[in-house]
Amino acid sequence: PEKNVGFAIIANSEDNALVPGVQFELLDHYLGLPRHDWPKAFADFFDERNAGALAALKESAAARPQSAPSLPLADYSGTYTDPWYGPIAIREKDGSLSIDFLQTPGMVGPLEHWAHDIFIARWPDPAIEPVFVNFALDFNGKPKEITMKAVSPIADFSFDYDDLLFTPLPGN
Repeated sequence: PEKNVGFAIIANSEDNALVPGVQFELLDHYLGLPRHDWPKAFADFFDERNAGALAALKESAAARPQSAPSLPLADYSGTYTDPWYGPIAIREKDGSLSIDFLQTPGMVGPLEHWAHDIFIARWPDPAIEPVFVNFALDFNGKPKEITMKAVSPIADFSFDYDDLLFTPLPGN
């Protein structure tokens, strides 16, 4: 404030390194600090983080256990609800499952079996993070809840699948 300077950085880009790089360049300049190549430092950081995420995905795929779903696919079908999000629909058709986030256009896609009672939703829109969909069964062998987790360990925080807990609507 004593320098009477303020700035806003707006970029029509998903380049993770650009905005913080420019921000730190400006801060250094106005604070009289030595020059540092902040855009390169952030680019290197994100490159390293992305490489680590790719390695983790490959490791996860290699460790994937050979298994089958516990139930016939039709038994996973139904409408489930989360107190915050609302309803989703799991449907079986012609031997395949699909998921529909009923309140979010574009979040409709196939569920591919991953392991045990875990499936992956890969959305037609590549901008939407794929998600693990985990069915937990009750003592009668019926789905009692669905939890989710982004497939990528560096998924954007706005894909807060971890915060969702879907339970079957009565009558499923």
